[in-house]
Amino acid sequence: MRKTITGTGGMLLIQTLKDAGVDYLFTNPGSAETGIFAALSEDQDQKLIVGKHEGLVAAMADGYHRVSGQVGVIIAHVMGGSYQLAGQLFNAQVAGSSLLVIAGDWASEIQDYRGLAPFPGLTQAESMRPITKDARAAYQVAANPAAITVATARALREATTPPTGPVYLSISAELLLREGLEAQIGEAAGYQIERPGPARAMTIEAIARRLGEATCPVLMFGDDVWREGGQAEAVRLAETLEAPAFSSRQIFANFPTRHPLYCGMYPVSKDFEKVTGLKPDLIFMVGCQGVHGSVAEPFVIQIGPNPVLMGRHYPLDIAAQCEVPETLRGITAALTRVHGDKVATWPRQRSKVREYAKLLISREEDLVREHEHDAIVHPSVLEASLAQVLPKNTIMVQESSTARTTLLPFSQDAMHWTRSGGGSLGFGVGASIGAKIAAGRERPVMLHLGDGALTYSAAGFWTMARYNTAVLTVISNNETYQVVRTNWAREVPDSKMVHTGKYPGLYLDAPATDYAALARSQGVEGETVKTLKDLEPALKRGVDRTTRENKPYVIDVKVAREGVGADSTWYQDWKM
Repeated sequence: MRKTITGTGGMLLIQTLKDAGVDYLFTNPGSAETGIFAALSEDQDQKLIVGKHEGLVAAMADGYHRVSGQVGVIIAHVMGGSYQLAGQLFNAQVAGSSLLVIAGDWASEIQDYRGLAPFPGLTQAESMRPITKDARAAYQVAANPAAITVATARALREATTPPTGPVYLSISAELLLREGLEAQIGEAAGYQIERPGPARAMTIEAIARRLGEATCPVLMFGDDVWREGGQAEAVRLAETLEAPAFSSRQIFANFPTRHPLYCGMYPVSKDFEKVTGLKPDLIFMVGCQGVHGSVAEPFVIQIGPNPVLMGRHYPLDIAAQCEVPETLRGITAALTRVHGDKVATWPRQRSKVREYAKLLISREEDLVREHEHDAIVHPSVLEASLAQVLPKNTIMVQESSTARTTLLPFSQDAMHWTRSGGGSLGFGVGASIGAKIAAGRERPVMLHLGDGALTYSAAGFWTMARYNTAVLTVISNNETYQVVRTNWAREVPDSKMVHTGKYPGLYLDAPATDYAALARSQGVEGETVKTLKDLEPALKRGVDRTTRENKPYVIDVKVAREGVGADSTWYQDWKM
């Protein structure tokens, strides 16, 4: 069914988005988008979420998409405002998040240059291509009003079709304001292309055969397992094979982190081989973009709906573009059919895999006991306290590379977890706001981030207060970019800065920042925890404040630094 809609260009756009089921628009308003906001003031069916920086706005839309599964729609501002999105659009691109950025465009055949517009010789849409889906999904409507509905529907389709990702659409500011326009649109503007089905029977059997023949197959479940609801099938396959599950760089917890076969981060450590007596000889990647680094196993199988990054820097012995859950069910069934009684021998053959997984947990618990009486909060103690205090249905948004999570139960049936995709700082505050909007009042949302990450996006506390998004924010405040210090020490272990402990630019104290006061100045209550005895009462107050009172709350926890050079507080102390 198609229908004709009339009005300004802004009205055509808003009606298209409404027909596509878009309920929220995330924005930092600008003048070139006057036609959009004028249409919104007349329509008022969609809720506007305002952030004070475009990066915040993009992270909000990303967090909303990850929890709701819906496209996160951003209304941005011409070229100057659009470029402010860059860091968070990069994160969304790496994560494969379905976002649609719409901006006004001052494109004109007779205009040479206008402030905030692209410099002469450049176009706005072309300038945004490097940080959109597959570096190509950027569109422009400059002259034809009928193209507004067509391009918007196309952009929504592009954002949601694998490989998913952010899409950019700029529309002439003059068209957005022009009255009396007419265009046609399908009543389901957000149409989607049917995704790939299960792998072919012969492929499923080939995978099952190789998995069963391997001495120690390694399983890696990526983000498309989470997106397609395939966690139960992933667990069933791992338990049938009695095989270890590892994770690489990911944005969801795709395999239950407290499952007795979950063995931590890839690559497989020498410690695993020592404890289990097994040498991995096959890796099976399911729904992954790939691994973060190199592949060590001699035989590689990869399946999933997104083929873009399959086998880009390592050879694949078997590969299939397919959906995940039904394919995993088929492989698990085929294992018994192909290997018969051999299946019953795998638990005995790999009996020490569970022993290794248990060892990872016990080591973390030992670390907690070692530091449980420290005056200042150790990261492992904060981790254990969060595991104890947080409601089991919490959604955790994380933006800290040094926060410890081994003791936290992440899975579909327990706590949900998501992190930044590309590691560009400034994701956490906005993403937690978007996640809370998607989750609603009944589902707790907790943001765990470092002080370095918070400084990129602290203006988001204002948005939390305005829309009363009841997020519990816990800041692991170690007054440094510790992950950078750790990486530097690994890269140049014999350098003068490592030997002397003088790491330029990494110490973030002097002067100290009062993050609880920063939040209060924008309407969000909070407190600072400086000693261990204050930690648990503060966390309980925060949970009570966000769940019972439905108000956002901030807890700034002073945590101990750990790792190479952690004791160093040196910085270049010069002044104008």
